[in-house]
Amino acid sequence: MANQIKIKLFERSYPILIGDDSLLKLVDKINSFHLSKCMIVVDHNVNKFHSFLIRKIFAAVDCKIFLYVFTANEKSKNLKQAEKIYNFLSTNYFGRDSAIIAIGGGITGDLAGFAASTYMRGIKFFQVPTTLLSMVDSSVGGKTGVNFNQQKNLIGTFYQPNGVYIYPKFLSTLPQRELVSGAGEVLKYSFLADKKNYLLLKKNLEKLFSGKEVNFKNLIISCLKIKSNIVMHDEKELTGLRRILNLGHTFAHAFEVESNYKVMHGDAVIAGIFCALMLSEMAGYTDEEKINLFLWDFSFIKINGLIKNLDPELVYKKMLEDKKNSSSRICLVLIEDIGNIIVDVTVSKKLIIASINRMKKMI
Repeated sequence: MANQIKIKLFERSYPILIGDDSLLKLVDKINSFHLSKCMIVVDHNVNKFHSFLIRKIFAAVDCKIFLYVFTANEKSKNLKQAEKIYNFLSTNYFGRDSAIIAIGGGITGDLAGFAASTYMRGIKFFQVPTTLLSMVDSSVGGKTGVNFNQQKNLIGTFYQPNGVYIYPKFLSTLPQRELVSGAGEVLKYSFLADKKNYLLLKKNLEKLFSGKEVNFKNLIISCLKIKSNIVMHDEKELTGLRRILNLGHTFAHAFEVESNYKVMHGDAVIAGIFCALMLSEMAGYTDEEKINLFLWDFSFIKINGLIKNLDPELVYKKMLEDKKNSSSRICLVLIEDIGNIIVDVTVSKKLIIASINRMKKMI
C-alpha cells in the first residue's frame, strides 16, 4: 500500500505516492485525465534495466504512448536536448490534452519538466524518480531547468508536476556508487528539521555507507516530509525559507562545473555541506565544538577524491557565477544549529577559500 504525502500549493496541489503500487496509481491518475497522448522521457540506463516493467505498467494507459530514450548526464541537460523533445512532441502532434512522464533521475526530471512547462505554455507532467537523489529531493518542488553557458540550471521554470510516483524497487538495480550519490541530499535534510530527524537520517546514512540494508521507503518519506513542508510555505523561493534547501549547494555546483562534471552531484553536495559547516564556524555563526561534533558524526562518509584536485581559486570564480547570487555577491546558506539555518550570508573570499582547503584536508 502506497504512502501518500499531499503537496498543497497555490499553483497546483498534487500527491506524492511512495510504495510498490505507486506505478499502478500513476496509471489510474493518467486515465482520469482522458489524455490523447503520453510521452515517456526515460534515461537509457533505466530503460535498459526496466523496459519490461515500463511496457507492462503503461500498457494499461488509455491513450497512445510514445517512448523517448536519451542519455541522461549533465552535458545532455541543455537547450539542444530540450529542442529535440519539442521536435518529438511537435512531429507527433502532441497537444495540450497530452502529458510528459519523466522516468529517471534528477537530470531526466529537470529536463522533461522544463520541456513540459514550456511546450504550448505547459502540458501535464508526471515524475517517476528512479535514483535515491531524485526520490528524496529533486522530483518534488517544481524546479525544472537546463544548464547553459557552463552554468548549472541557469535556464528553468517553477512548474509543479501533476503527481510524483516513487517506486523504491527501482533502487535495487543501482550500483552502490549511485546510491551514495543520493547521500548528499539526505545529509542536507539531517540539518534542516530537528535532533530527532538528525539522528534518524544519520543512522540511515551509516547503514548506506557500510553496505547494510536500508529501509529506503522510510528514508524517502522522512526526507520528503521535510521538503514538502518547506515547499508548501515557500512555493517559488520568495520568502527565503526555501533557500535553506540550498545548504552546501553553491559550493557543490561550483565543484561540479569546475571538474567538468567528473565530480558526481552527491559527492559535490557532501563536500559543499562540509564547507558550509566549517565556514559557519569560521565566520562566527556557530561555535567550533558544535561543528566538530557534526563533522565527527558524519566522518564515516567517504567521497570521491577528485575534489582534492580542484583549485580553490577556480572554484571560487565558478561560485561567483552562481544564479543564487545577488548584486555580484556570493549568497551562502550557513548553519547556527540543527534546524536553525541562515540564508543570504556573504563572507570574504579569504574565508571561502579557507573553508574549501579545510574540507579538502578532511575528505
